[in-house]
Amino acid sequence: MARRRRRKKEDPRAVVTLALLFGLFYSGISGAWGLFAVLVLLLVGAVVLLVAQTRAKRTRALALRDLQALTPRELELHVAQVLNALPGWRAEATRGSADQGADVIATGPSGAKVAVQVKKYSNPVGNKAVQEIVASKAFYRCAHAVVVTSGPGYTRAARELARANGVPLWGPDELFRLQALAAQKQAPPRDLLPA
Repeated sequence: MARRRRRKKEDPRAVVTLALLFGLFYSGISGAWGLFAVLVLLLVGAVVLLVAQTRAKRTRALALRDLQALTPRELELHVAQVLNALPGWRAEATRGSADQGADVIATGPSGAKVAVQVKKYSNPVGNKAVQEIVASKAFYRCAHAVVVTSGPGYTRAARELARANGVPLWGPDELFRLQALAAQKQAPPRDLLPA
């Protein structure tokens, strides 16, 4: 069966910019200076918005690169630090070895404990990580468990096992979302961090 080619979507910003430039040209020729001034302001606003969006994308890419440059232990400590920065949360990284599958133990504002397994992989995380965190959840008497990766995601088997055990799977996006919430001193939503 032949694959369908996806049509490349046109960038609406480029269309708007071209329309503004055409409007500037036309209003300059026709002598409509009021329209010309309005269009110049719109064009400047569009350029400022485009620059801000480009900077935001570049900042996120740098943060992802920094996250992936951490050693496994540094990533565990970073996750503990991010959770500690959330209002009402306390988190502590467990010792490096013999941690029974949990790299971070966090306690939420209500007193519920969360076991966190942190994986620094360059490949998708398999279901062994989910098995380990489910076991450590019982060992540490935690109400919830989470697996975090700085890598590209999770295998299908890991996602299925996590869903069956109610274990959220976080990637860099969820970690960045928690960092942003911590910076704004906002509590995380229950869909992101149960407790």
